[in-house]
Amino acid sequence: MSLIPLALAQGVTADSILKNLDATQKNTKDFSAKVSGSAEQNDSRTKFEVKIAGITASKLTRAEFLAPDALADNFLIIDNQNSYNYQFITNQVTIQKNVNASEVGGFNLNFNALNDLQTTFPSNQVDFKPITSETTPAGKAYILDATPKKGAKLEFDRLKVWVIESGWRVYRTQAFDAKGAVQFDITITDWKVNAGLKASELCKIPKDAEIIKKGSLKKFSCAI
Repeated sequence: MSLIPLALAQGVTADSILKNLDATQKNTKDFSAKVSGSAEQNDSRTKFEVKIAGITASKLTRAEFLAPDALADNFLIIDNQNSYNYQFITNQVTIQKNVNASEVGGFNLNFNALNDLQTTFPSNQVDFKPITSETTPAGKAYILDATPKKGAKLEFDRLKVWVIESGWRVYRTQAFDAKGAVQFDITITDWKVNAGLKASELCKIPKDAEIIKKGSLKKFSCAI
């Protein structure tokens, strides 16, 4: 693995990297990727693997859990109003007012914001600084260091983000607590964009699944 002092990369700033990410996000109509890594869960570290796919205009995202075993074959569908949580063991889909993806399976991850750093971590709350660049299996990446500004209430004390130069996508993210312990470490691979995904593909559920609706629900993105 090759490390290159970022000072040698002329013209590369945190601002320019974030602007390139933002431009990529704005030009993305749909996407799919695989998210893998580990996260702290109930005082222990759990490894996970999730296939995600989404349509940006409707904020419709599907996350299919491959690991850990306790979540394998479950999936979650999120739009900007409702969430659809499928449990394989019961063959039930629970529909309720949108919940954060971190509330499903105990993982502190937001599947809707994997590549949108400026929305997830706005400049009035977080300082981004470039550290270095690095050669990864996905190509050259710039590494950003992110720390909360004074008074900002975030769930981490420091963040490291690897951004791939080719295509300007987030490749890896690590979050640290005040003691420097890793809270989560995720890698995003197999990015595919603008493949023409349709809502019907993301909303697909088993035909015999039981539907459970909770609370006051709004307009459905999925005709379930």
